Amino acid sequence: SGKRVIHKNVGDTVELSSGLPTEGVTVATWRYGGINVADKDVGVFEKSPFKDRSELNPEDFTLTVRELILQDSGDFMFISGWNNKQRPSVTISLQVHEPITKQPDIKINSTWEACNESCKVLLECSTTGDVSYKWTVGKQTLTGPRQQYIIRQDGETNVTCTVSNHVSEKSALQTVKCSKDTDTNKTGMWRVSEVVNTCNCSVYIIYYYFL
Repeated sequence: SGKRVIHKNVGDTVELSSGLPTEGVTVATWRYGGINVADKDVGVFEKSPFKDRSELNPEDFTLTVRELILQDSGDFMFISGWNNKQRPSVTISLQVHEPITKQPDIKINSTWEACNESCKVLLECSTTGDVSYKWTVGKQTLTGPRQQYIIRQDGETNVTCTVSNHVSEKSALQTVKCSKDTDTNKTGMWRVSEVVNTCNCSVYIIYYYFL
């Protein structure tokens, strides 16, 4: 008894096996969506939604379904009897997925924070379909489509977004550039630098005089 889960791509072939002993079995039936789809005595039923692309092995009662489509996802139940006594049923959940074919899109917004000489980086990754998101930023791993990250150096850092489902994955890489945001103006022999401290919203005016 219990439920197993099998993940497959669109177009794949799946073999559904109960894993139970076959000797002495008098009843063996596969059900899907509340209807019988195959039986040891009949084979594949005429009303089975998999009639033209499935077959039942009469020896071990394995049900094979070919050319899977998304709509094939669902629970298959194997009901059997041994010496005219019913055995525990076996349920197999089939999940059919579209393979990921397009690389994810990465958007990056980096802001220099002078107070601690670092960059606050906003990362956003997007793609189509039901997927999981994983970021690799330097040596750190993060999860989710959106992240906020602090780079504590003046330089460049590679970021990678990987999107995946149970049967495929795609990755994209970009480089985050972190540099100081300083507005410098020159007047005669004086150089005036205005530094905005984003940590406490203060402004410093620094004067340099050159001989």
